[in-house]
Amino acid sequence: MFYSQPKTSVAEETARQIVEMIRNGRYSSGDQLPGERQLSKDLQVGRTSVREAIRRLEAMGLVEVQQGRGTFVNDPSNRTLQTTLTPHILTNQQKLDELFELRQIVETAAAARAAERANASQIEAMRYWAQTIETAVARQEAAMIVTADIEFHRQIILASGNNTLVDLMDSIVDLLRDMRHDSTLIPNLLPEIVRGHREILTAVENKNSLAAADAMRRHLTDVAGRVKEFWQTQVAE
Repeated sequence: MFYSQPKTSVAEETARQIVEMIRNGRYSSGDQLPGERQLSKDLQVGRTSVREAIRRLEAMGLVEVQQGRGTFVNDPSNRTLQTTLTPHILTNQQKLDELFELRQIVETAAAARAAERANASQIEAMRYWAQTIETAVARQEAAMIVTADIEFHRQIILASGNNTLVDLMDSIVDLLRDMRHDSTLIPNLLPEIVRGHREILTAVENKNSLAAADAMRRHLTDVAGRVKEFWQTQVAE
């Protein structure tokens, strides 16, 4: 177990980087990807990781490996490509459940404490990020949506006054950023995020700890439900 996990993580990151190249237009439908040796050099990873990444992308329908010819980008109209590469945490049901369970435990309690302890400047910061994500959703700015979502939830935890909770969430921020990035592709999820943030913010503004905890619990439950439903649909297809 100790030896396989780093290898898997590198392969996942390699696959993610290849998808970003496709997203950014470096490679289009029908284009041939560089060979294994060149990708290994470009991405600064081992050839084994490149090989595993290509296998994953092929299984998802993002690329096609043609024996004797190379690896080619599939038609972007293919629905699987539209989902892009959901990271390991988003496509592994157990890990997804565990992450949302962790967030339920930590952030529900943090929301209650934030309602009791947040000062005016902290509440203003929450308002700022709640408004920022609404604007980003309207403009379809995926990167800003991710940043604003992370910062809104971080402000809640900061306002709880518990530095250990802050350290805990900061330790998994990259994991949460990856999950949120791909979650922006899930139909009807963004309006749910906006609504959930409004309800949480209102409860904190009203200094209602029970309402804040309930709003956070409901928000995370609804988001988790949509993410799981989306992944199950992709697996079924």
